[in-house]
This record gives sequence, structure tokens and C-alpha cells, in this order.
Amino acid sequence: MAYGNDVSVYVEDKAGDLGASPSPAPWWISPDVDIPAHTGEAAQGSNDVRIRVHAHEEPFVEVKIAAEVYVGKPGFVLSPTTGTKRIDPGNLLFRPANVPGTEPIADEPGGTLTFPWTPSSVAADIDGPGHRCLILRAFPVDVTPPTTPFDVPNEQHEAQHNLEILTTTKKQMDMSDGGAGTPKNPRGRDRNTGLWWEEFTTMAVGKEGKRFVVWAFDPEPSTEIVAIFRKSLKKGTFKGFSGRPPGKVTFEALGTSGREVDPGTLLGDGKFVGKSGLGKGLFSERRIVGAASLDLSLKRLSGLLMRFDLSDLDEHTAVVLHGAQYSAAGRPEGGMTVVALAPV
Repeated sequence: MAYGNDVSVYVEDKAGDLGASPSPAPWWISPDVDIPAHTGEAAQGSNDVRIRVHAHEEPFVEVKIAAEVYVGKPGFVLSPTTGTKRIDPGNLLFRPANVPGTEPIADEPGGTLTFPWTPSSVAADIDGPGHRCLILRAFPVDVTPPTTPFDVPNEQHEAQHNLEILTTTKKQMDMSDGGAGTPKNPRGRDRNTGLWWEEFTTMAVGKEGKRFVVWAFDPEPSTEIVAIFRKSLKKGTFKGFSGRPPGKVTFEALGTSGREVDPGTLLGDGKFVGKSGLGKGLFSERRIVGAASLDLSLKRLSGLLMRFDLSDLDEHTAVVLHGAQYSAAGRPEGGMTVVALAPV
């Protein structure tokens, strides 16, 4: 096993899932790691990162539990050695109830740790300010963690918080200077296509080769997403989520071979559907807006550029898009949610 023989320590992809795997979508908005003050965004200056870990009552863990936190740019699959930077202070410890100490008890209500993190001042850096993916992993202190790519939906020791709130403007810009997508620096429209855009990084899990990334529109966001906008809803600055998808969504592979694919082809593959869970839930046939095929490596990051049309959105609304990466056999590997606010 990747984390020794441990089957007790876990972090949750969804609240109350008890570390079960594979996790159903969305497995990438973990409640166990976040920057609560501004989820999905690393602000310039000090950020308070909050984490929580868990342990099953049996079999007993007889040592303390170490936790590590990594940050990366928006992406589906990242690695502790590629595309991320470790940001925790190096001394994050929890303990099982049967182990003496002063550390928070794993899985006990209120048993969390918070640490300050100050990003780099350069937005282009992995640990720079702006939209960022947070990855948490936890394991007994006598276990050596793996250096292979994170396998969040299939690994109970790993969790990911990958939610991006993209603020946009109608101003046309070159993509090289298109705005960070944050409130103080909104994302403009691509001057060449007239569309808004976002770029994601990713890599393979297990073995290299073909991967599929599927995107779906969500007209009924989860309570976790709604909660983020609750204050804005009360103030009237945000009026709700769009009931219709973007008018257009396109994909382009970056740094690797790849192409857009017909989602119907994936939905028609019974083996792929059975493994991936496509065709129901967040990724029901009527919600899927597009898909791409990428040839991915285990050691090198590749990219996916998504362009989308927000021109028909009502002001003070937002469109929610979920993306998930699967192996060619339909095994889930990584995920991402983008909440794109209507351009002003």
C-alpha cells in the first residue's frame, strides 16, 4: 500500500464519508482543508489554512498522525514533487484518542489545526497569490509517504480542495495579461476569440497515457458552494446561480497531444461509464458541456485550456462548472470546480 499497511488514518473528500474510496463526484471540495476566509484563493499577505484529520476506532493507531499541506495552481492531478509546493510548518500533528499528548484528537469535534501561510508575491509562482488548489495528506508518523502523484478519489489518506471563484469583466485582453480572475483583478475576454478562459494543469496517476477530462454544468450547486455566497446573497450583490450553461465551451491541450472529444462517445462506452459514473449525478448526460482527451505523463505537467462564453449571463449571477479527469478505463483521478461570476 502507498501509505504502508495503514487502513485507519483518513481525510474526507466529503463530510461524513469516513474515507471511503473511490469517492463519488465531487471528491475535490474536501471540508478537511481550506482557507475559510476566502475559499479557493490565496490572498496576498497571511492566510489561515485550516485542516482536520480522522482515524477509525479499529484497528488502533498507536502513534501520532502527521499532516502535510501542499498548494498548486488550479489543476486536476498534481504530485508532492511536481506542480506543488509544501506550505505547512512541518510540525502538524494529531493523535488518536488512545495516544497521550496535547495535540488535537483525530476525528473529535473541534479537533482542527490552523497555520498561517504567506504566499509568494509573484502570481506566476506555484505558491503565489490567486486561485490555488490545496492538497492535504495524513498518515501515521512511522510511515514514509509516497512521492507518486496524488490519487485523491482512490486514496483515503489524501484530500483536495479545488474550487475556483472566477471574477470576470467584459473588457477584451490578451491571454498573456488577461487578469487573475480575482475581485481586484478580474479575468477579461480573450481578444482573439471573444471568450473567457481558464488554464488547468494535470498529470497521470498510476501509469502514463490517455486521459479524459469531462466538464459539466451545474444549475443546482451543493450546499457547500451555496454557503460561500451566502453573505453576498444577503447583501443583494449576488442574485443566484445561472439556470442555463455557457453559450459555448471549447478545449485545447497545452504541452501535450490532445483534442476535444464527443462526450457521447464516452457515454456510449459501457465499461467507461461503469467505472467513471458518467451519465448520472453531476455528470448526467444533459449536464455535460464538453470533453477532451489528453496524453499525460507521470513526471511532467501538461495543461488544458478551457474557453467559455459568459455573455448571456444575467448580471450578479454565476455559472458553475465541474471538471473531472478519468483514466482511459474510467478510473477517477482528479477534479475541479469553477464558479464563474457574470462579467461586469
